[in-house]
Order: sequence, then structure tokens, then C-alpha cells
Amino acid sequence: MKINLENWNVLNLNFSILREETREDNSFGLNIGHFFPEDSPTIFGVSFDVEIKDTRFDLHIEANFLFQSDESISEEFKLSDFPKINAPAIAFPYLRAYISNLTLQSGFEPVILPSINFVNLAEE
Repeated sequence: MKINLENWNVLNLNFSILREETREDNSFGLNIGHFFPEDSPTIFGVSFDVEIKDTRFDLHIEANFLFQSDESISEEFKLSDFPKINAPAIAFPYLRAYISNLTLQSGFEPVILPSINFVNLAEE
């Protein structure tokens, strides 16, 4: 089975600058999901929901990444590690770069998200 990352898009973006005060600490939250559109048997997706609270701004991003397979996606594949571990590991660097560039181009120090161990994350 051949699988390609076909495209990705940001579904929701909220970037709010803290005007009055700044925070002492930063925080980072990440939720990951996967989905299988019923009308497209060779496509599956990975969704990311990222929440960043920087010392000077809040950033919330929801993004979907769509993968295309050259075969119909089986139930066995849906339960495998690929949608939960491999696909997010392939997609995450694109989102990581997007966030870094967005914050840099917005006049702030670039936010560089940490590397994620998707094996450990899937086990949790």
C-alpha cells in the first residue's frame, strides 16, 4: 500500500495578543485525532488542535491533514499504528513550521514546538 500526504489546511486560527499584561510562563497543549471519510474509501485524515499560551499572546490552531492511499482503507489499517503514530509524525513538522513562521512574521520570537514522541503519545 502506498500512502501520500495529499494536502492540509488550517480550519481555525485564533491569534490574540495580550495587550495589558504578560504571563510569566508559556504552555503548550496538543490534541490529535484521525478520521476516515465514508464517501472516500482511499482517504484518511489526521487532525491537530494546538493551544499555545505564550508570555505575550494566545494561539489556537485546528488543522487537518489528508492522506491518500492507492488501495481502499481496511478495518485492519484503521486499527493499525499508521493513523495513530506514523501519519501524525509525518504531518506534525508541517504544522510546526507553520506555527514558527506565523509567530515570526507576526513580530514575535518564533515559537518552535517541541518534538513529539507519537509512540508514547498513542500509548497514553
